[in-house]
Amino acid sequence: MSHRLLFALLAFCFAVATAVAQDAGFKSTEDVVYSRKFGTALPLDVFQPAKTNNGCAVVYMVSGGWFSRKEAINAGTYKAFLDRCYTVFAVVHGAQPKFTIPEISQDIHRAVRFIRINAAKWGVNPDKFGISGACGRPSLAHDGHAGWPCKSGRERPRGPRQ
Repeated sequence: MSHRLLFALLAFCFAVATAVAQDAGFKSTEDVVYSRKFGTALPLDVFQPAKTNNGCAVVYMVSGGWFSRKEAINAGTYKAFLDRCYTVFAVVHGAQPKFTIPEISQDIHRAVRFIRINAAKWGVNPDKFGISGACGRPSLAHDGHAGWPCKSGRERPRGPRQ
């Protein structure tokens, strides 16, 4: 009995998420691979507003407790950003316990670099990014920001994959 109830609840949540995605009026590109690690693809999904893009973007960490998974991407979460004409990049990183926190931090750097290099493809300015996520700790957002230019105008050192 409990399996049926759980299945019905999951089906309802999927239907609601699909309805939100259809009504939101945005374009989505799923499973853009920004890196590979030990045979594992690290994907991100791109959500672009239906209205004119304002050229700004939000890099959203799909994460909680250093754990990230593709199934946690929910288009309804980004509706407020999309309504304000921001492009949203939902980034899935390597997760614990398979990967360590420093390795996860490197994933965030790779994702930000990938997005910046390919920014023109999605019509965003690589210098006008914000970073956010649902994780209670600001560590991932700080790690992602650390690869961006300093206030002094000098570029901070990047990792081996530029």
